[in-house]
Amino acid sequence: PILEAFGNAKTVYNNNSSRFGKFIQLHFSQHGNIQGGRVTDYLLEKNRVVHQNPGERNYHIFYALLAGVSGEQKESLSLSEPEAYRYLNQSGCVTDENLNDLDMFSKVMTAMKVMDFSTEEIRDIFKLLSGTLHLGNVEFMTAGGAQVTTKVVLNIASDLLGLDAFQLSEVLTQRSMILRGEEISSPLTVEQVTDSRDSLSMALYSQCFSWLISKINTKIKGKENFKSVGILDIFGFENFQVNRFEQFNINYANEKLQEYFNKHIFSLEQLEYNREGINWEAIDWMDNAECLDLIEKKLGLLALVNEESRFPKGTDNTLLEKLHSQHMSNHYYVKPRVTDHQFGIRHYAGEVLYDVRGFLEKNRDTFRDDILNMLKDSRLDFIYDLFERVCSRCSEETLKMGTQRRRPTVSSQFRDSLHSLMATLSTSNPFFIRCIKPNTEK
Repeated sequence: PILEAFGNAKTVYNNNSSRFGKFIQLHFSQHGNIQGGRVTDYLLEKNRVVHQNPGERNYHIFYALLAGVSGEQKESLSLSEPEAYRYLNQSGCVTDENLNDLDMFSKVMTAMKVMDFSTEEIRDIFKLLSGTLHLGNVEFMTAGGAQVTTKVVLNIASDLLGLDAFQLSEVLTQRSMILRGEEISSPLTVEQVTDSRDSLSMALYSQCFSWLISKINTKIKGKENFKSVGILDIFGFENFQVNRFEQFNINYANEKLQEYFNKHIFSLEQLEYNREGINWEAIDWMDNAECLDLIEKKLGLLALVNEESRFPKGTDNTLLEKLHSQHMSNHYYVKPRVTDHQFGIRHYAGEVLYDVRGFLEKNRDTFRDDILNMLKDSRLDFIYDLFERVCSRCSEETLKMGTQRRRPTVSSQFRDSLHSLMATLSTSNPFFIRCIKPNTEK
């Protein structure tokens, strides 16, 4: 219930869609007794926290929180109805007759008690979620640079998150950096400030989600000498009216898993039939290795997206030009005739056009150091701990690699975790479950 509330959402196709991939292992002793387990997560869809498509919802937990907390708690968290929050009302859908938010809240609270969450931890998670909702309602206007117009909302958000309101306002509206030992501040536009605010909200939620996974793993961990049975529950192939960076990564994962499926169901099975001398008719199947090469080989789509993300002057348009010029002749690459901001891939499961707008920004995951440092100063121990880990990890990597260490991009982190998953799967004996993909009527 915890992972479902924090990681699932209502989408066009599915009222309870997992917006993250997961590999759940059950650990067994040599005698066949369950000793424990482990959850490994893949690519939470962070962008959903700040934006949803029409008819979709944010993560279940936000609606469950608003439906389930007592009147007294609601008052202390300054909460009202879902319609009042930009992060929940923009899609035009806050309720669904098939979803019971109050029931979900009750199940999450029970599960948290079973998992030994302390009263303080639950209170701090509620503060983080409420603070995130209020952050989404902070508005700005241009006055020689962007200025906060909703001071009361900013004060509520900063109070819930244990931050200094003035410092939060400054960090959102100005970019600070150290240049030759001196701190330089430059004002931001309203568009840049809105991105800063959304970046902060996504970071709060995704760090909280990672913490939940770690907390659960600590409680269900078994002894180390085990065999395991696992279930991989990972994104289905996606092809919406508009497909963005998230769909690109999700469909890359699908393409990779399809290759694994092909290898086991077609290649290895047919070898086995030959070995056993079974009389059979060869099945002609489509190999998707070339499509994967287009995505992940040297100078492939991933490499070009990462390269352009590192150029200060790189834009989504310059990326698109590079993709076209490098891959236009590839059979699996599609250059649309009419649109000026799309490219396509002929995937195993069908052709998908991707809208390149926002690709570089999402791939860079521009979570600025000054925002990170402010969160490290939070009076709330929970938030301090979430971001202290991020900071120390960055510093350790910088020390190891020298000061020129670049932060890994989102797509390169995802590629590495996907390769690690494939390595785990290659040591397993797989069984496949065919799922029926729902239509828009669900």
